[in-house]
Amino acid sequence: MSRYFDVVGEDGGEYYDDDYGYDVGDIMGAGAAPARRPPNPSLAMAQRNAAIRAAGRQIRIPPKPQWRAQLAPGVIQPDEGLVPLPLQPLQNGGNFAAAVPQITFQGQLQKPYRAERLLVSVVRTGASATGRLLGLLWVGTDLQQGDIFGFDIEVFGAATAFGTRLTCKAAQPGVLIRLVVNASTVPTGTDTIFASVQFAGRVVH
Repeated sequence: MSRYFDVVGEDGGEYYDDDYGYDVGDIMGAGAAPARRPPNPSLAMAQRNAAIRAAGRQIRIPPKPQWRAQLAPGVIQPDEGLVPLPLQPLQNGGNFAAAVPQITFQGQLQKPYRAERLLVSVVRTGASATGRLLGLLWVGTDLQQGDIFGFDIEVFGAATAFGTRLTCKAAQPGVLIRLVVNASTVPTGTDTIFASVQFAGRVVH
């Protein structure tokens, strides 16, 4: 344990001597500089730890968002997204006409998918193009309706429709989602009803 001996020198400065041998022989010297006390090890360690903590706060990286969860650098964990599934018309490019009263719209899955929001856009050309479009919705061989009668896809698929979100059966890659659509009144002559159909749904990717 150190023992300090403090005295006042000729210049009025405070001097000391201890077990470590600091400033021995300088106590009575005229004009000698005041001696420094040896460092306090506990205080020095506390200051060092505080500096480390402060440095850690400066370089702390914020947590990644949940959608960036990784199994390894550059390898993202499987997650769920909301993506569109276009349904391609199998007849006449999606145009209902006098000779084409029924069209099947079909989408083939590449990844696990669950259709939810039907979106339909319709363009009518001609005075006789007044019929409504009635559809039967299938996921694979499973009918996605409460009955076998066609429902008005223009009502369910309108961009301004509210509360028409569906919960269709989830399907695996390779399964076909098909919407078999008939015009309630078939256009005559050269009149047509054009329909564009797609789903927004959940996919695992």
